[in-house]
Amino acid sequence: MPIDTRELMEAVGMLTDQRNVRVTIKSSAKGAMVCGTTCFIGGLLGGPVGLAVGGTIGAIGAGMMSKGKFRSVNEIIMQEMSDREREQLKERILKALSQFHPTDMAVLLPLIMGNAAAQQAILSTVISFVTNEMKMQIVD
Repeated sequence: MPIDTRELMEAVGMLTDQRNVRVTIKSSAKGAMVCGTTCFIGGLLGGPVGLAVGGTIGAIGAGMMSKGKFRSVNEIIMQEMSDREREQLKERILKALSQFHPTDMAVLLPLIMGNAAAQQAILSTVISFVTNEMKMQIVD
C-alpha cells in the first residue's frame, strides 16, 4: 500500500512539534538591526548607561516587532506548503528512511515515533527542505 502524503505530513508535524522546531519569517535580521541601532545611539548619547538603556529599549522593540513571526514547522507544512511541495518533502523523507525499508504507514508510524535514528533522519530532511527550498530560517 503506498504511503499517504497527508498522513506522513501529520506524523512529521507531530515530530516537529514534539521537538519544538520553529521558523522565523525574515524578522531576526531586522530585530538585530533595531536592537544594535538603539544600543549604539544610547551609547553615543549616554555613555555606558546609555548603552544599557539603548540595548534594553532595542531588545523590547525588536521583541514587539517579531511577535507572531515565529511559527512551528508543523504550521508551515500543513498550512503553507503546496501539494507539490508536500510531495517533494515526502519523497525526500522516504529517501532518507530507505535504510529502514518503510513499506506503508502501518510500518512507518511506529518507526517515526519509536526510532531515534529515523527521527533524526526525518528532522534533518525537513530542516534541509524548509531552509533550502522554502528559504526560511530555523530557530533553535
